[in-house]
Amino acid sequence: MEKHKILFLAANPSGTDQLALDREARAIQAELERSGYRDHFEFETRWAVQPLDLLRELRKLKPTVVHFSGHSGQDMRGERRLAPRRDIIVGESGVDGGEQQYGLFFQGTEGGVRVVSTEALTETFRAAGASVKLVVLNACYTEMQAEALLAHVDCVVGMSGSIHREASRNFAIGFYGGLGERESVAAAYMQGRAAISLDGLLDGDLPQLKVREGVDARRLVLIMDRQASATVPNAAAVSNRTMKLSRRQFIAGTVATATIVLVEAARSTSLPTVPASVTARG
Repeated sequence: MEKHKILFLAANPSGTDQLALDREARAIQAELERSGYRDHFEFETRWAVQPLDLLRELRKLKPTVVHFSGHSGQDMRGERRLAPRRDIIVGESGVDGGEQQYGLFFQGTEGGVRVVSTEALTETFRAAGASVKLVVLNACYTEMQAEALLAHVDCVVGMSGSIHREASRNFAIGFYGGLGERESVAAAYMQGRAAISLDGLLDGDLPQLKVREGVDARRLVLIMDRQASATVPNAAAVSNRTMKLSRRQFIAGTVATATIVLVEAARSTSLPTVPASVTARG
């Protein structure tokens, strides 16, 4: 059985508002474990990620989904502002130059902030993200990065404003719950927004789904029919003896005859054994 790896990248550098990202990761994993297709996913977590970790994990894991959870913001020399949400303006970053820079906040080598620019993020996915079909940027003001990533990824979720940590967590719960039930990316996205509103939070309009030209998110389902039917024998695997039953015999057959057909098909099909739950490794 083909499994889809979901790579959860968490970064909450020192000096930034603490976001309880472990709660978000646990909530996503729990939602996947509740889903009907939980055996089709592997949930991988990486903590305090530094910029090069993104490249290494894309190469190593070849994930289908990449989820970044943390801060994003604007590099502005000489000024520093901390925010209670997931957006920050910093005066020090890993980006040189005098112009304002927007990007995701990864962990620096000294534990502080290292800003990864939109250009660097896009280049990384171009170089090593061939397996990735879906990216979720669960940080404030990431709509611009989401648009840029469409050059290399089919679907990207970004935030159009400053989103509260509880709202971002609820979105993730609704979104991955939908994917785990074999919903389309578009349907899962709408369920994520609904999960924000259900708790009375006001940020339900902030998550934005960006879709590459030529891709229909309403039809994009991670688990294909052939994967979802692991418990149903494939017609091609039914034995020749069973298939020799004439069309007339099959139509006119009794319930007992139909039962024999199913039993013979099951005996001639080697069904895969799958684990009972999604695992998280970090």
